[in-house]
Amino acid sequence: MSGVFEFVAEHRKGAGKSEARRVRRAGGVPAIIYGHGEPQTLLLSHNEVLKHLSHDDVYSSVVNVTIDGKTEKAILKGVQRHPAKPRVIHLDFLRVAN
Repeated sequence: MSGVFEFVAEHRKGAGKSEARRVRRAGGVPAIIYGHGEPQTLLLSHNEVLKHLSHDDVYSSVVNVTIDGKTEKAILKGVQRHPAKPRVIHLDFLRVAN
């Protein structure tokens, strides 16, 4: 695999616990990107996230996060996983200033 990981995301309209549960039930992963600008809530595909997280390099690399066609550089700051199931519950991304 190449040295750059790309997460494709959509802007998520709502925020909060009920909206995050709705996203998870639909097979997505709620996420947030913050730092160097306004924070944005995101929606990612669970299968794509699992594929990227299977590589150890993603945890210490600068990744590309494409939000509705616009690419930003970020670091994967936090990953929340379900304690008993192989599910990712939430991701936190920290923007990297150019």
